[in-house]
Amino acid sequence: MKNIFFFLFIFSISAYSQEDYYPKFSWETVPIAFHFGKSDSLMTKEEAKFVTSKSNFIVLEKGHGLPSYKYTETTIEKEAKHLKEINPDMKVIFYWNAFLDYGMYKAHEVYQENPNWWLRKQDGELDFKSKGLQRYDLSNVEVRNWWTNVAKNEIVDGSTDGIFMDAFIQISDPNNINLWGQEKYDSVQQGLNDLIKETREKLGDNKLIVYNGIRSTPKRNVGNVFPDYTDVVMIEHFGHFASDSKESMLTDIQEMEKAGKSGKIVVFKAWPGFAWIDKDFMVKPYSEKIKISEDNITFPLAAFLVGAQEHSYFIYNWGYKMEMGCLEWYPEFDKPLGKPINDMVVNGYELTRIYEHASIWINLETNEAKINWK
Repeated sequence: MKNIFFFLFIFSISAYSQEDYYPKFSWETVPIAFHFGKSDSLMTKEEAKFVTSKSNFIVLEKGHGLPSYKYTETTIEKEAKHLKEINPDMKVIFYWNAFLDYGMYKAHEVYQENPNWWLRKQDGELDFKSKGLQRYDLSNVEVRNWWTNVAKNEIVDGSTDGIFMDAFIQISDPNNINLWGQEKYDSVQQGLNDLIKETREKLGDNKLIVYNGIRSTPKRNVGNVFPDYTDVVMIEHFGHFASDSKESMLTDIQEMEKAGKSGKIVVFKAWPGFAWIDKDFMVKPYSEKIKISEDNITFPLAAFLVGAQEHSYFIYNWGYKMEMGCLEWYPEFDKPLGKPINDMVVNGYELTRIYEHASIWINLETNEAKINWK
């Protein structure tokens, strides 16, 4: 009997602590998160006040504040302190790619001093994602120990509240078998799972582990496949890139619903019909980009709302730099929403749902949507 009471006590403490270290959530209006880096400098007082007044959940990207400062570690630490001084409830997440050796980190210098850590292809050549961008060999325990120590230093010993572990989709891509061979591929996959577990062990149970993520394409559907030790999963490409078919969009929405019901935080990033990699579009005036974003917001917002669960967050812009629409605010974000009255209803590719102050209809086949705000 004592063992049963002890188990129930521990369980209740765990459940409470999860809610305590999650961002405070509300259905009052559309729940918004931020994810960006600012070029050249840290946020101004006005920008920081805006961010902390509109959300309590932000991922600060690689290269934030550079080149005013030399290293990403320095800028994120300074920015986290600033944001949390304004809003103590702010959850600030440190971006730390799980696979790619970006040169804007001080940690990069350590990685470059250890060539035995560098991932190589079957032919012995270094594996690069693109020119000069090396990949970590996660099958190497020394790499993982170095990586998790960086995470611990920035989060447990620093001012941030969790880690953004990027590139899981790239790591697990079966096409890597052709590059590395089956044996190496399998060992890297095991290394990724070990990295997540080892990160949790070093961060403790009250810090957020975010990973990227859920993605559906005609060739490959990836859901919340790393549920152990993680708290947050991102849907990064909804309705854009190779995830714009009706089948892909439906799968993404259903995966959001499923992950949310399992207790995960879900970050749903949507696009206004263009992205920072569209060079021809990027030369257009900023005002034209905003006008298009305003005109196109109903469909992705409806897609989010139709499947969102408690602790789901919406992001809408065209990139990962602050100047790519990341601080734009839309009238829909201020309208009363209220709690969902029902779960998503699926009829082929038509989806509906009702909130206390809004009703949602979306057709993924025709790319039409309506949000009736009461």
